[in-house]
Amino acid sequence: MIKDKLRVEKVSEGLYRLDTRGLVCPYPQLLVIRALNSLSSNDVLEVLIDNPPSVRDIPPILEERGYKVDVIQLDNITWKMLVRISK
Repeated sequence: MIKDKLRVEKVSEGLYRLDTRGLVCPYPQLLVIRALNSLSSNDVLEVLIDNPPSVRDIPPILEERGYKVDVIQLDNITWKMLVRISK
């Protein structure tokens, strides 16, 4: 259920996790942007994602907004996106 995916989990000081697995566009993008708007400068958002179009489309959108994005493929269907907030 999408409502369950709205929660950003605090992993440690300055590191937060958002699990968007199972969601398709545009939900991962919308949830990532919403999560980033609630975080502070120098925080890192770790996004778990399994939707290839989102993995392709989200990083350029975030980089255009000034975020640094690293994408790591965890397995055949899952990626981890690390978004650094430097505003």
